[in-house]
Amino acid sequence: MYALLIEVNANDSHVEQARKALPEMAVPMAKEMGAVSGVWLAPGGTDRGISMTVFNSEQEARQAASQFTVGQPMGPVEGVTARIIEVREVLAQL
Repeated sequence: MYALLIEVNANDSHVEQARKALPEMAVPMAKEMGAVSGVWLAPGGTDRGISMTVFNSEQEARQAASQFTVGQPMGPVEGVTARIIEVREVLAQL
C-alpha cells in the first residue's frame, strides 16, 4: 500500500469552508481515484493543513499525485495552495 501525503498552505480561517468542501469534493474525488482510506487534518493553529490518502498500489497513488501541483490552488477554498506532494510506501496500518 502507498500513501499520498499532501501538505497545503492553510490556516484556521479556512477551516469552516474546508469542513464543507472536503466531504463534498475531496472525499468523492479521492474515492474515484482509488483511495481506500484518507484523513484531512485541520491546521490547528499552524499555517498548514495535511491530508493522507491510502491506495492499494504505488501506481494509483502516483496517478492521484499527478493531479496536483506544488504552489497551485487545491480546490474551492480560496488561498489554499499545495506546499508538499509526496507518495510514500505504507509500512504499517491500524
